[in-house]
Amino acid sequence: MKAVVFPKSGLITEQGTLLQWTVSEGDRVEEGQLLCEVETEKTTIEVTAPVSGLLRKILVAEGGKGPVGMTLGWIGEADEEIPEVKEVPSLPGATPEKSTPAASSKVRPQRAAGGGRLRASPAARKLAAENGIELAEISGSGPGGAITTGDVERAIEAVAADADAERVPMSSMRRAIANQTQESFQQAPHFYLTLEADAELLSGGRPEGVSITHCLIKAAGLALREFPQMRAQIQGEEFLIPNAVHVGLITAVEGGLVVPVVRDADQLTLSEISDKVRTLVDNARAGKLSGDDASGAAFSITNLGMYDVETFHAIIHTPESAILAVGTVTEKPVVEDGNVVPGKRMALTLSCDHRVVDGVIAARFLGRLKALLEDGSELGLK
Repeated sequence: MKAVVFPKSGLITEQGTLLQWTVSEGDRVEEGQLLCEVETEKTTIEVTAPVSGLLRKILVAEGGKGPVGMTLGWIGEADEEIPEVKEVPSLPGATPEKSTPAASSKVRPQRAAGGGRLRASPAARKLAAENGIELAEISGSGPGGAITTGDVERAIEAVAADADAERVPMSSMRRAIANQTQESFQQAPHFYLTLEADAELLSGGRPEGVSITHCLIKAAGLALREFPQMRAQIQGEEFLIPNAVHVGLITAVEGGLVVPVVRDADQLTLSEISDKVRTLVDNARAGKLSGDDASGAAFSITNLGMYDVETFHAIIHTPESAILAVGTVTEKPVVEDGNVVPGKRMALTLSCDHRVVDGVIAARFLGRLKALLEDGSELGLK
């Protein structure tokens, strides 16, 4: 009996909603066949059959919610026993607890015994009345929770700020990005290295349909194969070094970012990478990335060159230990053989997690990446 599980899409997915089943309980399915679709905070994941057999049991109905790794159903043969169904783990924040007076962090305005007037200074009462502020809505900071003029002034400022601004709730995708980037920046001690690469060959020597980004993915794949520490990830007190070289590409979509993954980037040709990236980006922007297409990256690339950004520092996409930020190709005077000549340069900025990577290793990796891009022969540009 084989479990159908809710896969992880990207590195920060915690929960999702099952949108629909495309098969029914009791149907025979083939390995790789689409079974259902699960919506996460960033995309819609297509869940496929891990093996061929009968869909013996559906555990999560359409509209059901659950965490990554949850069993959605079971596939097996008619004579196999269905494993005991365990209770679905509760989700963080799924059942908000009602606040109690003891849990409140604010001291509410105090009333006199017997339900009398709110405790507030005469000056605070006058200021509130002049500005249309309800004392009952203000938390007092004075002795015993009494309302002071300072409390009223802060309430007036808050009302004025609200009048000049629009409150827009964060989408689930934006919350996921906020949580992931904050966690990365707080937990991973970042350091940065920048090199300028000669972009003359990249600018004019690429095959049709191949972009600079495709060349970067190929070069990163080759360099990562040579520098396994650059694809290491922290797991407890150990380093996990994936054998395969999968490269993530930070991609803008409506409402935020996703990270489709080019698998085995070191083994693909530029043409294959071009075709793969085109499909991945189309699926990402349509919200149709599969779990495999959005997970497992050992390293990521973000390119803002098309927006004329020359250089920037990227936040590491944890649990990866490094990310490459790429700027635009700029024309500038360069010195060659003692002569000043026109040149094309592109800034490559590497962000690294110092818990995993030291400066010397990172510098050697970045130098190798630069050499691969400038020479081009190992990329297939010559």
